[in-house]
Amino acid sequence: MHVRVVELMVAGVRRPREECLADLGTIGTLSIGDIPIGTAEKRPLHAAQLWERWGTSAKRGLLPPLFDAQVLRITPRGLLLRGFQVSTKNGRAATQYAQEWWAVPIDKP
Repeated sequence: MHVRVVELMVAGVRRPREECLADLGTIGTLSIGDIPIGTAEKRPLHAAQLWERWGTSAKRGLLPPLFDAQVLRITPRGLLLRGFQVSTKNGRAATQYAQEWWAVPIDKP
């Protein structure tokens, strides 16, 4: 599904409504499913990903994946997804943050 995604949180803290409404978001293809990598518990990772075509057969991620993604709401205007993103910024150990995406379906250009 081709969508425009607005991230509703930064480092696990909800962004102000006005800031989210002004955000143009990131446009790409949304997919939700299992990533076959698995975890230490021998279960696959369930994730939402926003990506774009890269070359003729590859995909390139546009946002960090949303792990353990849940669809909280589906309306005629869009979908609300909640999960966790992993950050490795500043060379520190990986940190996990709560994240929500507001995904609005759009027509492909």
